[in-house]
Amino acid sequence: MNKTRLFSRFRQRSMAVFGRFPVSILFLALTTLIVMADIQLTRTSLSREAFSAGLAALFLACGQLWKEKAQRQRTRSSWLIFLIPVLSALLYYFYLRQINFASDQSAMIRTIVVIFIASVLLITIPTSRRAYTFSQSLIAYIRTLFSSLLLAVVFYIGVAAILATFSTLFTQLSFEWYSHSAAIIFLFFAPVYFLSGIPEFFRDKNDQTVTEAISRPKILAVLVDFIVVPLILIFSALLIAYIGANITGEFWLDSLIEPMLISYVAVGFITLFLTEQSTKQWVRLFNRYFPYLLLVIAVFQSISSSIKSFQLGLTHGRYFVLLFGIFAISGVVLYGFFKSASRYIPIILITLGTVSILPFIDSVSIGTASQIRQVEDIIQADDFDDNGRISSEDPFTHEEKIQLSYSLNYLDNVNELDRLDLLPERFDYYNNFQAVFDFDPYYFANHDSDNGEWSPVESEYAYVELDNEQPVTFSVAGMDDMVYFSVYQSQGLIEEQRIDLNQENTELIIQHDDEVFSLELEENGEVIMVFDLSFLKEDVYDLQGMSQVRPLEDLTFVEENEEVIITLIVNRFETDRNAYYGGDFTVLLDYK
Repeated sequence: MNKTRLFSRFRQRSMAVFGRFPVSILFLALTTLIVMADIQLTRTSLSREAFSAGLAALFLACGQLWKEKAQRQRTRSSWLIFLIPVLSALLYYFYLRQINFASDQSAMIRTIVVIFIASVLLITIPTSRRAYTFSQSLIAYIRTLFSSLLLAVVFYIGVAAILATFSTLFTQLSFEWYSHSAAIIFLFFAPVYFLSGIPEFFRDKNDQTVTEAISRPKILAVLVDFIVVPLILIFSALLIAYIGANITGEFWLDSLIEPMLISYVAVGFITLFLTEQSTKQWVRLFNRYFPYLLLVIAVFQSISSSIKSFQLGLTHGRYFVLLFGIFAISGVVLYGFFKSASRYIPIILITLGTVSILPFIDSVSIGTASQIRQVEDIIQADDFDDNGRISSEDPFTHEEKIQLSYSLNYLDNVNELDRLDLLPERFDYYNNFQAVFDFDPYYFANHDSDNGEWSPVESEYAYVELDNEQPVTFSVAGMDDMVYFSVYQSQGLIEEQRIDLNQENTELIIQHDDEVFSLELEENGEVIMVFDLSFLKEDVYDLQGMSQVRPLEDLTFVEENEEVIITLIVNRFETDRNAYYGGDFTVLLDYK
């Protein structure tokens, strides 16, 4: 009987969601099929199509809720409510078609922001006309979100276990089986189940299903009241103590504290909404007075972020941090001093998000313009000589080196270096920066401040490779043997490779462990040459400072004695400070 009821309930819920969100589910199915096709393709990417179809599904879900609200108000515009989301997704697809989506940060950022805006809008629609509070709507969505995620994860673990068992007992299955399973479960099953859990907010406010959906489940109440709130209070005490001890100096310039402040404000804001339904007196006191502390922290965070923006100029990341500061301050003021107007808080968030993706004032456009100004304030076109190198007799100051390397690195990351007309033609940040400006392109990252004095920060990892874009030619005239070998050394490993050569009774021995990395040439059991390669583990840090891609002459090393000349060509080499190193090498031997 219980199984019959469970099946009947599942069938009713399935029929209800397919009847309520038919077009959204259609686009979810389309998204899943596109992703599955993309998994099979190797040379063509369908990411534009997948994102556009997914956005259409999300927009249409918002449209369905708006339609239910409109029907409640007897508005005759339901067809327009569905047409606008589809047209919006189609226009966004045409926008993505005009750019290289894989490398264009502006497009990726816009896509993330659009998804975020649509998600907030989905939560906000039920709060219109004061039907429900934002807290009630948020709880309803949290319930269905975590239910769908839990079911999807358990479902996928089970499917993956079945596939793994089949691979073990019968025949090996390719990874595509797991990828396709994940696509079906996480892109179709989980979102459909999520949609099925969204209550019909505008049907009847006193409906038992809606009342249950907007109420905090017991596990969430315990989690928020007895774990999250006490942890926030303890964290607040530590944060106040740190700010009080460093208010006159380090706090305002500490890059590590900024992400902590942003996370603190964001988590604190969400916690305020999740504690509104609590009946615990001390939690209600938290909800009443915590906004004032949150306001102070939000102001400090905004001031600190503004100071950092003035130091090195705006980037799209700093742009969003400043927007978050504006949202946090305005939102906390509304929540703490004008509680009845707190329903406008998500509208502020949607508005600021929309501003951040509008042409000309979007985050990447503003960041690019700011960094171009920073560069043009330091160098001019006439500072370059005929060879495209800086010819100024006055060396760059430490601050100018930081700014130039930082700004040009940012412009290279957002593919906007070509907007700097003063740079040499076909300037490449990684390969040409050192030659043009005569200092490290990672100067801004490889220097740190200690007690006001600047000193280089030791890099933990280094990598170089032979420039393969240019034809690699070298003379083998007179060479008797050529050997290609690879080395992989991890901590504690001791290994010796022996390679028989064309020369009779002659072997090349490759030895490597944590301390030793060398080539030994042995003839008739006697070592006639030792080429110690340990120097590479240190020299590679200097080589990569100029560029990770090096010409043949920079990666060619020769050792000679009365018996033989050994020429080593480094095709690729990497190392770190934990005794790891590895690479590919070519060895040429000329016996005398």
